[in-house]
Amino acid sequence: MRGVALLLAIAGVAFPFVVGYHVEPAKTQWSGWTSHQAPNNRVSEILTCDFDSLSYVELFAGAKGNGGAYTATVFEGKSQLMTSPGDEVPERGWVRFDNWNTRVAFARAKQYEIRFTRSGGDSIQFYYDRTNPYKYGEMPNDIVSNPADLCMRVYGG
Repeated sequence: MRGVALLLAIAGVAFPFVVGYHVEPAKTQWSGWTSHQAPNNRVSEILTCDFDSLSYVELFAGAKGNGGAYTATVFEGKSQLMTSPGDEVPERGWVRFDNWNTRVAFARAKQYEIRFTRSGGDSIQFYYDRTNPYKYGEMPNDIVSNPADLCMRVYGG
């Protein structure tokens, strides 16, 4: 009986966090650079939402470069919804964004763009999968020539 109660307690704590989108950076040779020069001063993914609220986002990024700070911004069309600074990351690691400046209710089946930039004129080394295995969304055409999935994780509830 105790085991069942413990299992239910653990499941109850973990339930609010659902991985809404997740691409592992399995093939590191599939990578690209985006310069700090406009219009390629960002990397992003447009995805179809399957969650009600956004908990946090992670981007798999490469070289630290000059150490410019990362920022994630969520857009619905051309409207900016929320933004978060990224945490520090070692060479080739997950940059986490969870300190959102506001909370927004998301609508399932709507499309949102999660855009990543860096401060200080630093470029971003990003990783992506050309096979677009999950079909939840894809990188915009001005970033890569063919449909592809950015290596990122979106955790929603």
